[in-house]
Amino acid sequence: MQFKNSSFPNLIFKKSHVLVAFIMLFSLNSIAQQRSVLEKKKGFREIKLRANISDYNFMTQASDEGLRFSLEFIDNDQENIITEERKFENINLKYDEVEVYSVNPGTENYQVIDGGTIAKIFVSTINSHIYKITLFAESSSTVIPRMFKTVFGYPKFSTNVEKGHFDRYIWGGRHTGLVVTAVLDNEKTKRIGYRIVYTDFKLQNEVRNLEKVEQQKKLQEIRDRY
Repeated sequence: MQFKNSSFPNLIFKKSHVLVAFIMLFSLNSIAQQRSVLEKKKGFREIKLRANISDYNFMTQASDEGLRFSLEFIDNDQENIITEERKFENINLKYDEVEVYSVNPGTENYQVIDGGTIAKIFVSTINSHIYKITLFAESSSTVIPRMFKTVFGYPKFSTNVEKGHFDRYIWGGRHTGLVVTAVLDNEKTKRIGYRIVYTDFKLQNEVRNLEKVEQQKKLQEIRDRY
């Protein structure tokens, strides 16, 4: 096939480059939106990453029992309310520098989120400074991740529920990360809520340094035995 007008292929070539440039610009703008909004908010509502836990009078240090919470949802027949108990896990609690607090039940402005009901909020600290905020929200719909996309832009990474896999959406700034993950029922067949985690990378690294020190101590103990 030959073109009588030799400028036609050039026109297509130029348009394709314009489209690629537009897509790249959109992607860069989306990443910039993630970073700017995440860094500006620095957490969930009034709870801010890196803040001192003593700045908040509506939190209580969580005991082993305080790490437990319940998620409620309606069964597939839309007839019965089912309650499943869960437990918040933070393996770093073995370190003296790390503590977990929870927002007191009934605290104003921390009971609902667009698209769901807040079941529990846990705040993890290292040396009394907040490095992680973890929310558990009851919801069987996809409203919550849609709202987060509206605020933070399109996530860097996302997956959908399929054969037991979780919905997962990941946003990242320079100092702050945000991960929204679907919580499934015990049978892994139904979405019953979301786990929403804000993380400060700098303080998270300090926690990881505690792990490295512990590993080095264990290695030294092994060496000393031989």
